[in-house]
Amino acid sequence: MHLISSLLFAISANIDSFIVGLSYGIKKSNISLLKSTIISLVTLIGTVTAILLGAEISRFLPASSSQAIGCALLIGLGLYYIIKSLYTYLSMKFKKVEVKASEFTSDSKDNSQAEDSLLTIKEGLFLGLTLSINNIGMGIGASITGLKLLPTALLSLIISVTFLYAGNVIGKTRVPPISDRTADVLSGLILVGLGIYELF
Repeated sequence: MHLISSLLFAISANIDSFIVGLSYGIKKSNISLLKSTIISLVTLIGTVTAILLGAEISRFLPASSSQAIGCALLIGLGLYYIIKSLYTYLSMKFKKVEVKASEFTSDSKDNSQAEDSLLTIKEGLFLGLTLSINNIGMGIGASITGLKLLPTALLSLIISVTFLYAGNVIGKTRVPPISDRTADVLSGLILVGLGIYELF
């Protein structure tokens, strides 16, 4: 049962890694499997820290309510991602940005000059740190619900490496990319589902 929860958490926490891989792939910037692993290890440090912090917080909570509090955090975070995505979508609709023509011409120039470039170690470390910050809230909430550290950390690492590398490969193809808004909705729905699952 806990393995399913750990898997859902790992998928939700690392959807951003897939989007990052896609964006770099679209820009023809290569993220090797080694670089994907390094970035994921940095991200894992933040996730593990958050889980350990959540475990410490749960020690000061009543045993009867710690599960409900953790689930409420996950559900609340999931709803926040969904609402943020809808707000962004509606804002863009109302603004009706009229720069498509200029973007199209600039894109065509960029594509003609695009060459493969490698992601530097410094950029990779910065990416890992940025992605780990996103996982802090999720890690604390998941830990309070009772998620086990070892399987959660292991699955998070595997899925992060896979998502980052696969996203980079897919980004270099003609497959339509997934937008940040779609990723937020998917992550939010998974978190809400995980919170409800852990509650019962």
